[in-house]
Amino acid sequence: MIGKVRHAWPEKKGFLLDRKNCGGEYIFIHFWQPVELTVGGKLYVTEPNAVIILDKDTPNRISCEDHDLIHDYVHIKNDNLPNILLDFQMQTDVVYYPQNCGFITDIVRKIEAETFENDKFCKEVSLNYLKILFALISRSLDKRPEGFVIDYKTESEFKNLRMMVFSNLERDWAISHMAEIVSLSVSRFYILYKAIFKTTPNQDLILARMDQAKRLLSQNRNIAILDVAQKCGYSNEFHFIRIFKKNVGLTPKKYALMQFSQGKTKH
Repeated sequence: MIGKVRHAWPEKKGFLLDRKNCGGEYIFIHFWQPVELTVGGKLYVTEPNAVIILDKDTPNRISCEDHDLIHDYVHIKNDNLPNILLDFQMQTDVVYYPQNCGFITDIVRKIEAETFENDKFCKEVSLNYLKILFALISRSLDKRPEGFVIDYKTESEFKNLRMMVFSNLERDWAISHMAEIVSLSVSRFYILYKAIFKTTPNQDLILARMDQAKRLLSQNRNIAILDVAQKCGYSNEFHFIRIFKKNVGLTPKKYALMQFSQGKTKH
């Protein structure tokens, strides 16, 4: 059950909160700015974007004397929370530093909206959002910057671009055009794309087009290979056949025959 929840909540310079415990609730907090945080007698001077889930019985003190503070927080009334956290390799009363923290505020905002609207299944939806939040935080802890930090805005722009490309595979997607969409040089675009998606933009595009081609060939045994090629962004049928065979191991025609032969066998 979700209690009080706020996203991007502001506090003035000099903010101080000193508690003997959390009143029977677990409290998830994401601090946008550094704070002095004492948890169970241990003092942390945090870096920006620290995250902690306070245990319901732990004494804690939050102090921000030198600057204003913005933070996201969720009060959680669920005795099973420690077990839920273990599923995502997390614990209470531990300070974490996720990468690209913009997603935290986005998800907390969704939990807040569910709480205020109090619509059907709002408790179930809020709990699932909370699990998604923990999963993404845990995932981000495994990411290590490769000589630079990719901020949340940049990563979101790349993911939106990738979705646009994958939704329009018939278009001629030159790497220079992709780079232009996100306002970057080709060399910088290439480096960031590989860091975010763990593959090059060229190979990512080819694999997406091959998946699209396999779907088309599986859906219509009479579709012309040229039509498939054009729907996947290839104007030259023979170039498409070479690329398909290199990546799939069969020509498009043999792949289609195999799919429909297997379909008959299943029936």
